Amino acid sequence: MLIGPRRAVLIGAIAAVAATIILLPLIFGATAPRLNEVTVALSNVTVLEATAENMQMRVVFTVTNPTDQTATTSRIDYELFADGQSLGSHTLSYENVPLNGRPAIFSQNSVPLRDDEFVLEFDDRIADIYNKIRDNPDAITWRAAGTAQIESTLTLVPVTFDNEI
Repeated sequence: MLIGPRRAVLIGAIAAVAATIILLPLIFGATAPRLNEVTVALSNVTVLEATAENMQMRVVFTVTNPTDQTATTSRIDYELFADGQSLGSHTLSYENVPLNGRPAIFSQNSVPLRDDEFVLEFDDRIADIYNKIRDNPDAITWRAAGTAQIESTLTLVPVTFDNEI
């Protein structure tokens, strides 16, 4: 049985699509930038506004990219601690921002990323640390632990961090 030219083209096209589907993840895996080398560090925590009911804080992370590729982040999920006591979890998200509007983390560079939306609600179980933060935030040992989604082209790598200032 002889294969006609139309059937040969169809079989070739199907084979090309199948080969692309199979080989594309392997190619990107072999040529992907070393995004796991990107580091995220807590660099500053400041109190923007404090009342008896709640406190709005600015949490600043420094993302350092030692690779040769430009990267970005879609989100940073973190838990904030003050003098070892958890203040709660929050997410700094750029997921609803188009890729060209997200913060660019250029190669061999560092970028500060601010989260101005961390709100600490007063609660009796954190009353002591709440008052200490409100009265003297510079005397606090701050710590953040979490995961950042670092992206470059078609590669996404979760980077974990846990550090204090």
